[in-house]
Amino acid sequence: MAGSSSGAVQLQPGQLDGQGFDPNLLQKLEQASNTILASPSAEQRHAAEQFLLGFRKTKNPYTVCCCLMEQTKNDYVIFQCACTLKEAILREWTQQSPTNVHSLRDFLMQFVLNRPSLPVYVREEIVLTVAVIVKRGTLDTSADDRNHFISQLTKLIHSDNAAARVVGLSTLSALLAEYGGNGKGTDFGLSWEFHLRCKKVFEDKELLTVFMVLLEALQQLSAMENVPSDWETLALIGKLLALAEQIFTWRFSLPLLQKRFLNNMSEARWNSPFRPPSQWRELVVGRGLVIHLFKLYRHVQSHAELAHMCLQCLLQLVSTTGDVFPDHKTHADFLIPFMAGFLHLTQRNSLAEYEVLGVATLACRLLTVFPRKYLGQVPSDQLQAFLTRTCQLTCSYSYLAMHQKAAEEESLYDEGLEQLLQMWTALWDSRDSFPPAAQLCQTFAPDIFQTYLQSHLATADGTAAQAVSSDDMEEIRSEDEDDRERYSAQLCHVGMLGRTVPAQAISQLTGLLCERISQLQLELKDSAGTQAQMNRLYRLYDDLHWLLLIAGHLLADQSEGEALLIPTELMDHSISQAQMGVSEVGATQSEMVCSLHIDRMSQPTSDKCDDIVRLVCKVFMLSELERYAVQAQLDPLLSPELSRDIVWFFQRWAGPYLLMQEKHYPQVSLPLTCAFGQGSDSASLAVQTLVSKVVSNFQVWTSEGEVTEDTVQLLLTLTENRDRCLEVVKCEKLWFLAMQQFCEPFVLLAANCRRHLMKAVLFAASAMSSEVRARYWTQTMQPLHDRFQVMVQQRGSGGHASLLEARNLLELLCGVAEAARVDNTSLVFSTIYPRLRDSVGLMDAFHNYPEIVVLVLDAFKETITRQLCYLSGEDSLKLYEVTIQLIRSYARHHGGRGVTVDASAEEDDFNDLMLLLEMLTQLINKDFVDFGSTDDGGAGEPTVVPADVVFCGLDFVVPLMSAELLKFPSLCLQYYQLVSLLCEVYPERVPQLPQRLFSNIMASLQLGLSSDYGEDVQKLCLDTLECLAIQCVKSGSTAGQAYQALQHFVQVVLDMLVLQPLNPDLLDVLGETFYALICCHQAQYAQLVHQLVGSQADTSTAERLAAAFQRLTPPDIPLNLEKTHRSRFEARLQTFVMEVRSIMTVR
Repeated sequence: MAGSSSGAVQLQPGQLDGQGFDPNLLQKLEQASNTILASPSAEQRHAAEQFLLGFRKTKNPYTVCCCLMEQTKNDYVIFQCACTLKEAILREWTQQSPTNVHSLRDFLMQFVLNRPSLPVYVREEIVLTVAVIVKRGTLDTSADDRNHFISQLTKLIHSDNAAARVVGLSTLSALLAEYGGNGKGTDFGLSWEFHLRCKKVFEDKELLTVFMVLLEALQQLSAMENVPSDWETLALIGKLLALAEQIFTWRFSLPLLQKRFLNNMSEARWNSPFRPPSQWRELVVGRGLVIHLFKLYRHVQSHAELAHMCLQCLLQLVSTTGDVFPDHKTHADFLIPFMAGFLHLTQRNSLAEYEVLGVATLACRLLTVFPRKYLGQVPSDQLQAFLTRTCQLTCSYSYLAMHQKAAEEESLYDEGLEQLLQMWTALWDSRDSFPPAAQLCQTFAPDIFQTYLQSHLATADGTAAQAVSSDDMEEIRSEDEDDRERYSAQLCHVGMLGRTVPAQAISQLTGLLCERISQLQLELKDSAGTQAQMNRLYRLYDDLHWLLLIAGHLLADQSEGEALLIPTELMDHSISQAQMGVSEVGATQSEMVCSLHIDRMSQPTSDKCDDIVRLVCKVFMLSELERYAVQAQLDPLLSPELSRDIVWFFQRWAGPYLLMQEKHYPQVSLPLTCAFGQGSDSASLAVQTLVSKVVSNFQVWTSEGEVTEDTVQLLLTLTENRDRCLEVVKCEKLWFLAMQQFCEPFVLLAANCRRHLMKAVLFAASAMSSEVRARYWTQTMQPLHDRFQVMVQQRGSGGHASLLEARNLLELLCGVAEAARVDNTSLVFSTIYPRLRDSVGLMDAFHNYPEIVVLVLDAFKETITRQLCYLSGEDSLKLYEVTIQLIRSYARHHGGRGVTVDASAEEDDFNDLMLLLEMLTQLINKDFVDFGSTDDGGAGEPTVVPADVVFCGLDFVVPLMSAELLKFPSLCLQYYQLVSLLCEVYPERVPQLPQRLFSNIMASLQLGLSSDYGEDVQKLCLDTLECLAIQCVKSGSTAGQAYQALQHFVQVVLDMLVLQPLNPDLLDVLGETFYALICCHQAQYAQLVHQLVGSQADTSTAERLAAAFQRLTPPDIPLNLEKTHRSRFEARLQTFVMEVRSIMTVR
């Protein structure tokens, strides 16, 4: 390599497309290059680009390009010559002798070494061309030749010439990129099998050598006392780190699942773990790789970009797994230097901001990615030191995150803090596999919890920056994202940490709440309303805001679809307190009752009250204090944010605690049961207090939408559970709520809030005795009935007032529909059915108002979703008939809407179509989920069935679903869910659809498979095709429109399997659909196989392809729908896809 020059390239004289060598070619190339680089006009740029593209298609350009590179001083010309050589050598590889190829490779290496001042983009293109040449010859040349080339690169890397070292590292990096097989390399125009074979050869022979070169270079740099900070050294380090990252993200060709093979054939969608083979063990674990990287980080930590690269290498390296770890000791030998390096890295007083997130993520991964069961192998003093330092970082991040938030600066401390808190949660969760984790967490949790608490409070108890004025606080509240959402993950982690040390955490929260409540009492007594007082109040409210958020997350978790339970740690703590005599039932009940009466709050509290109950009592005291201030007309001094936080806390607490379900716990705390349990007087009193709070909030904060929404959510929590609801119905305030819904201030509530209020009121009615329920129901529903009657008679003639009234009535009707449950379906349906009929008239009257149309559709959708499966046959028939009327009314007024979509349109603009699709989908469910009574015995077949309604709607909807509309994700998914379910439930009726409607459905399936609508949509399309194909096979018909339409999809699915980019997660459903299509169209399948095999120019490829198809569908195995044959076909398919795609996929 060192002695090569341009004269050593012994290739045939170049010719340009049959022309002789143009002596003016260099001048033309330089002129075209200068034109492109000089911001020319569009025509000039186009002409220059066309000339350069023509040059890159030159046949046999090797000698010409080498001469041009030697002669020109124009860097862009050199770049174009390198591109031309790369494309030509791939295009004409079989026409070149090994000698010529080696000469070209050596020339390019020597050229780039002789021109150290080349721009980076030119140098990188030249070494990329060299890497392409090396890879293309992998299967044609011996290992000795590649080893010799790698050894030459090694000499460059170890030389004293900085430029030569960079060239050597750049070439190695280019080789890794080409051999990596991650879809980012050069397009060779060869089968994927070629790339996989090259990758395997490189892995087995050269990759380990490259890794050794990297390790030696890291050792040299890390051994230096001081690394020079000149640009050449920094560039060298950058190249080394880039090379290290390429190796640590390498996806080794291990004999794992077949889907792993398919993942390798497309660009990696995630960073996979570093999984080197066992031969790498000594280098990865035994040669101090981790130590060298940490030492190198010390040298580059002042350079943001290099520090980031080094941290990325460490983050990927910590994910190492596989055969390099044969036992626990090896794992520990790898983990111990990581912890030591982390301690050394963070021993400085402060970190640069660009280090914040990377350092926190590294700490998190050490305890989340790395198996925690191996922590027992780490020396206890080192683990203790690591956790101590991580605790210090967590506390530091907590302070800095809040200070930078106060300064309104963009900060990474919040993200870093979340990573560190996640690490502590992971450590606590590992108690089973690593028992010391419990004690370790309990050692550090108090500091972390206290620091997080103090960092969110204003001085003197905390450190958070103080608001300068009430106006500033209002501006921050209006502009900032809701803290409950923004800090949700942090609060969950902190709440969990608090539960590890419940005594300290609850005591701190209770003490701070008590102090702030006392301060608030004093401020409210002195109602001067000065600016100074308002500033003090806003600081108080902000402190109470964070105290309530942290207390709520400490006491309870929020989950969907699961029973809400008191956290085990808190239940155990309460039981332990009672057993040790720290808490007593009498004192606990007394404290609870006192907190619910403002006039008894001044009574001295007992030290024997349960910790958890005392904390909840403080919040009740705060709530009562707020109510007292409202009665004293001090509401101008109050904060809507505080009121919102209070009802949010109660809503979160009430789920697991209030009237708790003792059957869900192996052991319960007696103080908690007496304070909050069923049959408890204090629990009943708490329910009454909460209902009063709900009514008060609606009256005081009517215009505060967020407050009223949280308030109605509290009411729903109280009424959704039957035990709590039985207590709610005893409250006089509930009757007041029910009777006053159409009076001020309740009529001024936000529409969505009124909907939920109606829902909660009807939940309460469902829990009443039958006599009381009938009276309550009538008094609640009669105003709605009367107003609907008036509205229907007016038919929209009242102008804007009539429109507002219609919108309010429909919102309430939606609330009625949402209140339906299995125990009240009959009552709700008898109430809502007449209003649904009236709603069809309202749609006719207000069809030009999208909000009214959406509300009418929403009412029908909620009724069908929540009630249809419980309705009797007679009531179901009523609902079908009125739904058909609705669909016809909607089609009458909207059938002429265009299918073109404005470029500025958003998905919300098509809520009506979305609701119609959801409604039709829910209608189908009646045919396989029906719990209704069969009261139609002897009445004959029903006149209308769900299928009639669905197909009526389908006839209108399908023509509207254009490609533009289907670009909206939710709408698209809902449409394909409807079509898929339709074919699954009514497979015999779909082929009988009118020809135009059926063709539109099949066209939409083709669009769903060929467009980028996502994996879920493709699965639904494939499921639909499978259902249709199975129906065709079962019916035996070969003349219907379904049979004819499916013939096209045999090729579509075959192409998806073997030719198009394949998502491995679709392989199973593709196999099922493909088998059904083959059974339906066996002759078409055979013809497609014959065409595909015959289209192969290479005889050996054709033979291998034919053999693969022969193994997939052996002639002696019948193609039918028997389960055994289907399952065996699907098992053979994975092997088939691997084999055929390696032959057919070209890159």
